[in-house]
Amino acid sequence: MLLGAQLVLTLIMVKGEICPGQRGRVHKVLPVVGILWLATAFNHLIFIVLGAGILFFCSQVQTKKTRDEGPLWAMHVTNVLAVIALLWQSFLYAHFWAGAAHFISLFVSGSVLAHLLMTLARSRLQAFNRILPVIGIVGTMLMVLCFIPYGYQLTESALGTLTHGVLTFLSLLVLAIITWCWHIFTNKSVAKIQLVVTQILILIAMTGFEGLYLL
Repeated sequence: MLLGAQLVLTLIMVKGEICPGQRGRVHKVLPVVGILWLATAFNHLIFIVLGAGILFFCSQVQTKKTRDEGPLWAMHVTNVLAVIALLWQSFLYAHFWAGAAHFISLFVSGSVLAHLLMTLARSRLQAFNRILPVIGIVGTMLMVLCFIPYGYQLTESALGTLTHGVLTFLSLLVLAIITWCWHIFTNKSVAKIQLVVTQILILIAMTGFEGLYLL
């Protein structure tokens, strides 16, 4: 989730046409990602490096109006290390398609977190209010497609055991996507509570699928 979020925020800082005020607000919410990396460091020590890299970048930039992009090389290095670490983690799964679904899920959940952080930062990049939910829709479809070849590798009894869990967590994913896209359906501004609910549903569903893949 944190990988997907930091990639989106890096893209905004590098390619986004943002004014000094918006840049400062993005810098203000970025430490959340760094702190969460450190909070998960008990799983993998490399996460300490990732969190430290982001917090180093944040320490070198202003959180008010600024045209200073800061040491973006620190963000790029952190992004590369994060991709390598989590891609390697995905290869550790017993089945290739389980690892592929895991890696795709990082970008789905990360896009939600990035959307929430951008909303908290009062970003005016309205295009992302549509682009990020579309990323979620495409990512969810790819995850479901990954489960099909994964299911073919299972025995009939194992598949029967997993069916109930798959339907439950898939329903949560669909509900999360509908909630995420609600502002598009109603043609209204995106709401913070909408993204918070989406994030919770996504995390529950993703955690559930992870448990199924590890059975």
